[in-house]
Amino acid sequence: MMKKTFSLFIFFLASVNLAAEYTFDFELKENFQFPYAQARAEANKIIIENAYLAYDDESAKTKACWKNYSQNKKIKIKITDSFIEKLGTGYGAYRVSFDPSKIVFHSDHSNYLTRC
Repeated sequence: MMKKTFSLFIFFLASVNLAAEYTFDFELKENFQFPYAQARAEANKIIIENAYLAYDDESAKTKACWKNYSQNKKIKIKITDSFIEKLGTGYGAYRVSFDPSKIVFHSDHSNYLTRC
């Protein structure tokens, strides 16, 4: 019983460590009335700009292709477990963290990325 429990624990630990979480720091340049709402909007923009990471390709070519593809398009995604935090005591420094494997696209965009 102990051996089975230990094996399950190792399996769970390995699957948790395989999750690739990305963090991006950004700064709000203006004094907004609702800074957290503006920070959330900027964080969402960063997540969409980097949503190509959900397709397991971190290459500069794929990033450029995604940027070109996603410009002026409405891309619907659902992401869970994204986090935003305020950095330091200054006005507008924030950090957004997300796991690309938790991004669910409304429609499949991978075929465009493979044609680049």
